[in-house]
Amino acid sequence: MTKATAKTTKAPAAKKAAVKAAPAKKTATNAAAPKATAPKAAKPAAEKKAAVKAAPAKKAAPKASKKVAVVFEANCPLATTVSVAGSFNNWAVDKDMLKKDKKTGLWVGKVTLDSGVYEYKFVCDGQYWDEGDNKIKHV
Repeated sequence: MTKATAKTTKAPAAKKAAVKAAPAKKTATNAAAPKATAPKAAKPAAEKKAAVKAAPAKKAAPKASKKVAVVFEANCPLATTVSVAGSFNNWAVDKDMLKKDKKTGLWVGKVTLDSGVYEYKFVCDGQYWDEGDNKIKHV
């Protein structure tokens, strides 16, 4: 009956008492089973930490670039060795060597690269670089 009376009179003190009484009832219920409330409080915090840790893993996946086999061909008919030097191998002259195709006479080699844009030049006999600007390879 006190609840009905409080609603009809609409006294501010009665509303505050009713609001305070409701949490008191929940506290009394929780006091009967303190073990059930403690793990529930711990689980949301653990779930939040797990969600925060999972988010960076999803962001890291798109950053991983695909490896692509890129074919380089050079027309150096008088050369005894040909290599490709570029931004992908720190301009190393002897790292990515090409092989001469006996049928076509072209020097051919495959290099596995990540997606991106690279500058390169062919190097004949370890010392003669392509003349002019660097070539560009879009992978």
